[in-house]
Amino acid sequence: MNMRKRVALALVFVLVILALSGCVATDNNGPITLVDDFDREIVLEEPAQKIISLVPSSTEILFALGVGDRVVGASDFCNYPEEALSITRVGGFDVPNLELIVSLEPDLVFAASLHKDTVEALEGMGIAVLALDPQNIQEIYANIELMAQAVGKKKAGEDLIKDMKGRLASVATALEGLRDAERPVVFYEVWYPGIMVAGEGTFIDEIITLAGGKNMAWGIPRWGSIQEEEILSRNPDFIFHGYPDTDSSFFATREGWDVITAVAEDSIYFVDPDITSRTGPRIAEAVEAFARILHPDLFK
Repeated sequence: MNMRKRVALALVFVLVILALSGCVATDNNGPITLVDDFDREIVLEEPAQKIISLVPSSTEILFALGVGDRVVGASDFCNYPEEALSITRVGGFDVPNLELIVSLEPDLVFAASLHKDTVEALEGMGIAVLALDPQNIQEIYANIELMAQAVGKKKAGEDLIKDMKGRLASVATALEGLRDAERPVVFYEVWYPGIMVAGEGTFIDEIITLAGGKNMAWGIPRWGSIQEEEILSRNPDFIFHGYPDTDSSFFATREGWDVITAVAEDSIYFVDPDITSRTGPRIAEAVEAFARILHPDLFK
């Protein structure tokens, strides 16, 4: 084989390798059209490479998709995984620093429902923003798919969802045959005083149900309030909360609460609020944690 043919073949080989490498790096070719949870259409010329996340759950999803190294800015509350702690902070969850965000020159910002003013301001500066507002686990899956598309990691998104569904399926299998009478009544306190609960249609309601419990906040739409008298009447078997610096006495010392089954039997549990309040991959971990507490004999 003469030298010219060898050079030509070598060039073809290099081009093939480069092409294949491109396919591995992203799953997209050409512009990417995205529609967020508020029916806003965003078009990216290529998968996002410089990303700012204003939402802890979005930060967790980005790392789970394998693109944590593309996140150039994050909110003060983005603390998981540990690598996220080294990312430049762009302000609080509700009041991000617009000047700093602009200076980081992102090609995509992930926001939430409470960032309406921020979204409008960034759009006015020509910065693409995806606003996400999942209300249940199915919508969390949809958000993962959307984010995976935005960063060119469709396969990674599919694998992440498959893993989450697999973990939830394992819990469902363990709870198979559970009768309604065997589902304990669960009170998840979101806020006190002025007691707020996670009512019907919230992802916490879904977590409790998937874990083999019955949400005490039945009949209460979404994030609502409840009177103490009603809690006493519904008499929960378990109490869950996300207050890290409290113990069961926080509930036991409330006037009249000693008659509640959960208080009398000391069935009061702290669960890391990061896994119950963030609409990301660790929702599956929350279901597993609740299920082990509610039905320990089924998860030995």
